Amino acid sequence: MYKRILSLAAVIGLGYIAVSTPARADGDRGIDVALPVYVFPGDPFLNDLKNPAVTPVPPAVIVVNIGNGDGDVSILDTDADALRARIASNGEHVKVIGYVYTSLGARADADIKTSIDRYLTARNGSVHYDGIFFDEVPRDCGPTAGSMAWRDKYRALREYVWTKIPNVADLVVNNVGTAVSDCYLQTGHETADTFVTFEGSALSYLTDAATVGWAYGWVGGNVISNGQYVIGTQYGSWRFWHLVYDARAANWQTIVDTAFARYAGYIDATDDYYTNTWLNPWDAKPTYLSDETEYASNVSGP
Repeated sequence: MYKRILSLAAVIGLGYIAVSTPARADGDRGIDVALPVYVFPGDPFLNDLKNPAVTPVPPAVIVVNIGNGDGDVSILDTDADALRARIASNGEHVKVIGYVYTSLGARADADIKTSIDRYLTARNGSVHYDGIFFDEVPRDCGPTAGSMAWRDKYRALREYVWTKIPNVADLVVNNVGTAVSDCYLQTGHETADTFVTFEGSALSYLTDAATVGWAYGWVGGNVISNGQYVIGTQYGSWRFWHLVYDARAANWQTIVDTAFARYAGYIDATDDYYTNTWLNPWDAKPTYLSDETEYASNVSGP
C-alpha cells in the first residue's frame, strides 16, 4: 500500500449505532467504503471514528496497522471487537483486518506467518480480527515467464489464514495496486477474496494511462488476461477494491461513481495525501467520510 512504515501504529474503535440498509433490486450490485486507518493511538482520526455523532455510519472494512504486522497487535483487540460488533451500511458486521507486508513476494514465508499470528492468535478466548490485508503483492504469477511461484506463495498464505480462523467468513485481501494476473483468480488457486487493483492519486485515477504513455493512470481493467487488461466482470465486483487518495471535496463523488463503473465492489476516496515523512496517505479521516459512505450505499446497478 505504501513504503513500509517501521514504527507506524493504528487503532480504531467505534461506538454502536444502527443504520438502515438501502434496498437493492435482485441482481443489482453495489459498492461499499473500505478504509485503511494507519495512525497512532489517540490520533484525531481514531477519536472521530470512535464517536458515532461524528462518524455515524462505519465503513464496511477497516484495515489496521501496528508496525506493519510486527508490533504488539494485542493493544487493538478491544477496539477491534467493538468495531466488529457494529453494522455497516451494507447490513453486515464491519470487518477488521490486519496489515502484513510481503515485499513483492520476497519476504520469507516464516516471517509473514509470524505477522499473521500476531493478529489471528486467539487471546482471551477468541480471535479479534476477521482476516489479513497482504500488502506489496506482485501482479505477475511468478518471477519468470510461466512460473506460478508467487501465485502459489500467496495461495499458501491464504490457506494459513484459514487454519488460524477456521469455519469463519474471513477476509483476505491482496494489495497489488494495479491489475492482477488472472492466475491469482484461477478456480482452486485463488489467493484472496479481494484484490486492490488500483492505488494512487485522484488525478491518476481519472487519467487514462494510455493517453499519457502508460506513465500512470487507470490501465483499463482490474485483471490481466491473455496479456490484455479486462474489467473482470466474470469474477464479481466484490473481488476488486480501489484506493484513491488526494480526492478533494469537488471530486470524491466522481471517484465513487467511476469506481462503480470500473466494477469495484469497494472504494476508499480520501482527501488525505502525503503529508509527512512517512509517506502515508491513510493517516487522516476523509473530511467527507459520512457523506461518502451514505452516497456509496445508494449506488447500485446491474
